[in-house]
Formats: sequence, structure tokens, C-alpha cells
Amino acid sequence: MSAFTTDQLVTMAELFSILIGIAITWAVFYDSENAELPGEAKIPDPSIPDDMISDTRGRTLR
Repeated sequence: MSAFTTDQLVTMAELFSILIGIAITWAVFYDSENAELPGEAKIPDPSIPDDMISDTRGRTLR
């Protein structure tokens, strides 16, 4: 037999679900004020030529 009643298990599951939801929400929005939003990207100067080598540091799948 379990040490908890059915009502206690349901209550603990509800609280756990709420806490997980809060943790996920915090993880998604933490430090999001530094995100680059649409419309905030700098428009490159057309008189400056593009780099011939792309900077891909931090963008690999390895």
C-alpha cells in the first residue's frame, strides 16, 4: 500500500505540473531581452562587400 491517499497523490501531481510549467516558462523567457527581434537586425551597408568566408562558429551540429 502507498503511504499517500489518492487525493494526496492527485494534489502532488497537480503541484508538480504547475512547478514544471513555471520552470519551463522561466527557461524560455530567461535573458530574452537580449534576443534579436524581427525588425531590429542591422541593415548591411551596400558599399561594403560581403565576407568571402562565413563565420560559422557556434553553428555546427557536431
